[in-house]
Amino acid sequence: MQINLVVKLTLILVFGFSLNANAQRKSKKAKPKSGLYIQQEAEYYFIEGEKQYILEDYAKAVTNFRSSIQLVPTNDVAYFKLAQIYNKTNQLAAAKLSIKKALELNNKNSYYYLLAADIYTNANNLKEATQYYELLISKVPGEEHVFFQLGAIYLYLQEYENALFTYQRAENHFGVNEQTSVQKQKIYLKQNQIDKAIAEGQKLIGAFPNNPKYVIMLAEVLSANGKETEAIGLIENLLNKSDDIEDVRLLLADLYRKTKQLDNFEAQLNLAFGSPKVPIDAKIKAVMKYMALLPDTRLEAILPKLCDKIVKVHPTDFNSFLLQGDVYSTFLENQLVNDSEINMFKEKAVQGYTNYIRFDESKFNVWQNLLNLELQQNAFDSVIVHSQQALAVFPNQTWLYLVSGVANLSANNWKESIFYFEEGVKRSGTNNQMLELFYGYLGDGYHKIKEYQKSDEYYDKALMINPNNELVLNNYSYYLSLREQKLEKAHKMSLKLMRLNSENLAYLDTYAWVQYKMGNYDEAKRVLKKVVENKEANAENYDHYGDVLYKLGEIENAKIQWLKAKEMDAGIENINKKIEQGKIIQ
Repeated sequence: MQINLVVKLTLILVFGFSLNANAQRKSKKAKPKSGLYIQQEAEYYFIEGEKQYILEDYAKAVTNFRSSIQLVPTNDVAYFKLAQIYNKTNQLAAAKLSIKKALELNNKNSYYYLLAADIYTNANNLKEATQYYELLISKVPGEEHVFFQLGAIYLYLQEYENALFTYQRAENHFGVNEQTSVQKQKIYLKQNQIDKAIAEGQKLIGAFPNNPKYVIMLAEVLSANGKETEAIGLIENLLNKSDDIEDVRLLLADLYRKTKQLDNFEAQLNLAFGSPKVPIDAKIKAVMKYMALLPDTRLEAILPKLCDKIVKVHPTDFNSFLLQGDVYSTFLENQLVNDSEINMFKEKAVQGYTNYIRFDESKFNVWQNLLNLELQQNAFDSVIVHSQQALAVFPNQTWLYLVSGVANLSANNWKESIFYFEEGVKRSGTNNQMLELFYGYLGDGYHKIKEYQKSDEYYDKALMINPNNELVLNNYSYYLSLREQKLEKAHKMSLKLMRLNSENLAYLDTYAWVQYKMGNYDEAKRVLKKVVENKEANAENYDHYGDVLYKLGEIENAKIQWLKAKEMDAGIENINKKIEQGKIIQ
């Protein structure tokens, strides 16, 4: 391999210089470094360590701090920095050694004690941590703020006497304050020293007589320990002094309830809920607390009215509408409503949810509750509108396609219902429960638009999933009988339906109508007679019974049944002609 002449010359110069320099070093004795030079070099390594620490390159930082310590072994700050790094990187054994060395070199730096306490806390050695806090307080003046951390650790360790002693030292230094009194109060309550806990609350009130917060805190302690009457006195006295703290009425109401003063309980709730000064969150929390106590006659009478009051007082907060919807629907679900009030409760629940979704469309369960309630009200136009709005937000929620399809089917929007059912099938995947429903409804929808082959196909699909689907067995067999097609199949399905549920009037009517279409008039009469004897019989049942009687030659009796059908529903097809002409009109 050839080397370029210029490069060759450069190498000779470099190596020549290096050899010459080495020769010169060997010829002279090395001079010892001065103290100033060592100090400067140590500072250099320390500064480099700080840079790397800031950059979070901890490995390089450790190397530099160690180099600094090698030059100046008494550098306590370098040991402190090493301890910081080891603590951050969870090298706790090394951290303990480093901070111990730092404290040996300098026991007057508060940061060293605090880091030592932190290291032992991270090592789950809280007892050792407390010793460093104690040393800090004794060695470094002006660090009394540590009393609060120290007291908290003693409390966690359940060393209650040490905790009380520590909080008392804090109080002696800082004076009466909320933190020490509350912590001491907790300890006394744990030790069942109720009187001492109450005394701490009274001490706070005495030190800060113009702060109602401490009166409320003491009242809560009294209430929690069976001293509700004393708590009531405190709160009533507070309200007499100032009526600007309306939210305290919720606490007073609860105290009245606990002491069975139910009229006062209700009065205070009404005052609190009627006040815009009481935050809506506090009102909602109160309602939910009392909802958990249902059933309760008094609460059942109060809670819905309180929800209405929240809506009135906080009309711009959409959470008021959500609460109204939830409370009214919960009452309905738990059957806590008189029959005469059911419709009103449904309307209120729908009103609450409808107002809520104008502000927030993101909660699917709210849409579910709203649509279910509207279906119960047969408010199909509203269901159609709201289900479409919900689908715009949740286009992959299969249930919404089912609901929209059912609403359109019920509103005689046959083609629209088929569209939603078919879209639902696409999103059902392998969910047979949903597919069974969609197939059954598609059978109904295609029957309505007279696409009978598709109707039968979907009914068959539904029955393949569940051969005992009563609704499909009923509709399929009835529609076949109307078309006078596959009557033997219709007969088998209607017979199966009878075995599954022989008390359902609609199913009995279907079975009888299949028998009628097959010419089995006596059997049809026997079954329909049973149907019309039931007070729940409808116009169609009487109309069918009249037709059967006509076929058996009982003309006058048939006209009587047709008249009854007309009285119940004058819109039955050809009912007037049947009565006038005394015969069946197809």
